[in-house]
Amino acid sequence: MELTLQDGVELMGYSRRDMPTPYGIVEYWRSRYEQVFPHLRAWSIGWGEPFCFRCGWLAPVDDTQATLAAVWNSASGWLDRAHLQDLALGGSNRPENLVLLCRQCHDIMDPCESREEALAYVNDGIPADGWWQLHTDTIFGPRANLSVTYKTKLMRDVYIRWVEYKRVIEAARHGDPQAIKRVEKILERVKANAESEGRDFSITIDDLQRSSPAGDGFSAL
Repeated sequence: MELTLQDGVELMGYSRRDMPTPYGIVEYWRSRYEQVFPHLRAWSIGWGEPFCFRCGWLAPVDDTQATLAAVWNSASGWLDRAHLQDLALGGSNRPENLVLLCRQCHDIMDPCESREEALAYVNDGIPADGWWQLHTDTIFGPRANLSVTYKTKLMRDVYIRWVEYKRVIEAARHGDPQAIKRVEKILERVKANAESEGRDFSITIDDLQRSSPAGDGFSAL
């Protein structure tokens, strides 16, 4: 019988089916994070809202659910269960070898040969851009019931769009005529969508040009 890579991983005792839930990972770290993660978001906000262990981005879930377990488990798809020591390099699926990372932080994480190397990566993370947080909050809202696959696709698509919007708005702020024209069209579309939903939208190109590089009201785009 020909063995697949997944078969080989499971024979070594590292089956992904044995991974703890997101809340299982949180339960492990809640009483231990102080010695390991000096910049973890839990220091400032506690554990009531699911967050990325590296950049602190808050997952867009309903944090009023009945239990903390339900809140954190509903973040699956927004937050990945990421191995510290890579699974293929001898790591395990035990909670001490797992953290919760947003798609962006997980995607750029290189395979780590040791747990210490991975912890250094998590602790050296730059805090999530506040405008990115507002942008995702505005677009998603507390969509806890979406499938994991759909959440993953949404996050990737929204991140690509956000990076492009940020680039175009910055170019418009510096007077690029093509960028100004594009931002004006974006604002027209957003205003039309807002009006169709009975919402007010009064941001103009002048507002963006006077604002910070990310742009006031940028989350509304």
